[in-house]
Amino acid sequence: MTQIGPQKKKSYFDSSQAVRSGEQEDIKHKDAVAFVCQWVVNHQIEWSISLLVVIQLWNYAVGGESALVQLQYKIPDDPQGRYTRGWRDTCFIAHWAVIFTMLRAVTMYRVLEPFARWYGVRSNRKVTRFGEQGWLTIYYILSNAAGVYVMYNSPHWLNSKGFWIEYPEGHKQMTMLMKLYYLVQMGFWFQQIFVILIEEKRKDFAAMLAHHIITCNLLGWSLYMNYTRVGNAVLCCMDSSDIFLSGTKCIRYLGFVRGTVFSFVLFILSWVFTRHYLYLKIMFSIMYESTSILNYNMWDPGNGSFYNYYVVVAFTMLLGLLQLLIIYWFSLVLRILYRVAFFGNYDDSRSDSEDDGNAKTKLANTVSVSKAKVE
Repeated sequence: MTQIGPQKKKSYFDSSQAVRSGEQEDIKHKDAVAFVCQWVVNHQIEWSISLLVVIQLWNYAVGGESALVQLQYKIPDDPQGRYTRGWRDTCFIAHWAVIFTMLRAVTMYRVLEPFARWYGVRSNRKVTRFGEQGWLTIYYILSNAAGVYVMYNSPHWLNSKGFWIEYPEGHKQMTMLMKLYYLVQMGFWFQQIFVILIEEKRKDFAAMLAHHIITCNLLGWSLYMNYTRVGNAVLCCMDSSDIFLSGTKCIRYLGFVRGTVFSFVLFILSWVFTRHYLYLKIMFSIMYESTSILNYNMWDPGNGSFYNYYVVVAFTMLLGLLQLLIIYWFSLVLRILYRVAFFGNYDDSRSDSEDDGNAKTKLANTVSVSKAKVE
């Protein structure tokens, strides 16, 4: 018996997964904007590689000094080879946003999704999710390792007072490693806004978009106001638990039940420790520890000092909003934990059903036939 299936939530780019997966459908574009958006989604590998080639040719033409490719604002005659920040850094960030677009598309569509199909994952939606979460797992492993290494070689390693000691001197001057790490992270998070707009909309779309916007604001303002040490610590807290979050989903999509349970337990423990305990310690340092080391009369932008009462309030509010989103997501995690404990159900509360049944008709948001249960 046929039935009217629920409509799939579209992305803001009118997701083209059906076209990309080889399911040809007659998609009529009513205007040029829709056509361009569709083309951008369908050809991420092609246009990103082409743009990167153009960037490298331009860098060669200007003698290898393009702000798109090279770090800017190196301090002359500095014995440590340190850098400051400036508006040309936005070019470097944009370049890395394009790099991540290319790396994500190649990794997902040419490596992870073919692997999932070869391994035996039959659901088109699970194959796509495996590609998305596999890419994030790889990125978070690398970014967290880089972040911990940066912190290990900085004064704030296991010392929150290091966020503030001698500010702004030693803070407005960044090592090459710190600046590279920070700008690359900013490139990734700006690219994530593009990703969330092209992916299939999930139930927590608004929360995810808010998270990405707040994160980009925190990174941008902390770079401008020379609080990169605090930003480094926050990024490490977030990235470490994300490894287990995305990794657990990948293990589940491949059908490893025991591995999923073990990884899920590690994920919950890491989430509570990093995203609540350590994160709140950083917020405590901003609200109270900073005031015991600095004073509110240190507002001197010309000297790179951006500390006063209003700055403390602003950063506390932004981090507080982020913590509220984290608490919201943790409530969803607890719902999953309840279902796992009592029903053995590992479904992500944020997603629609992972069983895509007749994928072609669902992706077209039309009438669907009876869903086939995927083991």
